[in-house]
Amino acid sequence: MAAATGRSHPRIQVIGDIRKVSEYSKYSNTFDSESVMNLHRYFLLSATIGALAACGSDSSGPVFKTPAAAGLVRFINAVPDTGFQDFRFTDVVDDVPNVEFVNLPFRGGTNVAFQRAVVGTHHIRVFMGSSNTTTGSPNGFDPIVVSTVMADTSFSFAQDVAYTFVFYGSARAAAQKFLITTDARPALTATSATIGFRATNVTAGPVDVYLVPGATAATAASGTPVITGLASLATSAYLTPAVAGGTDGYTVVVTDAGTTTVAATILIPPGAAFVPAVPGGAGALDPLAGSRQSGSIFSAYIFPPSVAGSKAPVFANRGVSLTIDKNPPRP
Repeated sequence: MAAATGRSHPRIQVIGDIRKVSEYSKYSNTFDSESVMNLHRYFLLSATIGALAACGSDSSGPVFKTPAAAGLVRFINAVPDTGFQDFRFTDVVDDVPNVEFVNLPFRGGTNVAFQRAVVGTHHIRVFMGSSNTTTGSPNGFDPIVVSTVMADTSFSFAQDVAYTFVFYGSARAAAQKFLITTDARPALTATSATIGFRATNVTAGPVDVYLVPGATAATAASGTPVITGLASLATSAYLTPAVAGGTDGYTVVVTDAGTTTVAATILIPPGAAFVPAVPGGAGALDPLAGSRQSGSIFSAYIFPPSVAGSKAPVFANRGVSLTIDKNPPRP
């Protein structure tokens, strides 16, 4: 991980408009009938050859394009004392996320999947989001607000590597910055009978993390923590616990380190199994990540409370949110 101060993909087929070729069948009546017929055939043959040649070179025909090599990226807003944030690439437009990470509130971004980011070094800026403006401003957008730069960094993206940018710290103290993790997700399968799980602690003190089994959400810690003494701004390695059996599940329970004092909890969703296609009917449905689906991979992000009186959404206590790092593969 680093603090910043900074696959093969399916081919895309683009089909353009189909152009028409006109044929002309009326000719001068000064020719005799045989001449007219031969000339007619000549023009038809010429038009056919021309049409075939045009089809071979017409730029509006099918074009097969392989996407550029890319890494993966997501942004999470963990700044507890200000409003919505926009996370933008400012040096390039194509093959980077342009709208997926705008207007993220405090604790926002965990519900957005990894997005492609073309390989190379890119300039990233964080701006105050337009959702912070008021209807009294022109068109609801105050240029002074949306042009306010909250962070400015450059980062090099490698092919097929996933990164998470956690924006944290106090904006009021001008101490906001990025915590960047490289997300080396474990190689799990649909038959491994395991899931992937890790945690990142964005609170001020160390925590323990439990995976408490049960069909309903647990409210207390039980058993042995799977992650102990996770320090502030630390990210654990990925664990690979067994999938929850039957109608069971897991609750992520976070406690102050070395105690059973609960700081936050969240129930991991059960997910959904792969549904094969129905011949002559519905297509196949891909599996969705969950505690009961082998090959699912999650991260838990542990957040501080929001600062009272700030523009951040009100969270009186610490909290934990889940991201889907990878959906399970098809069996």
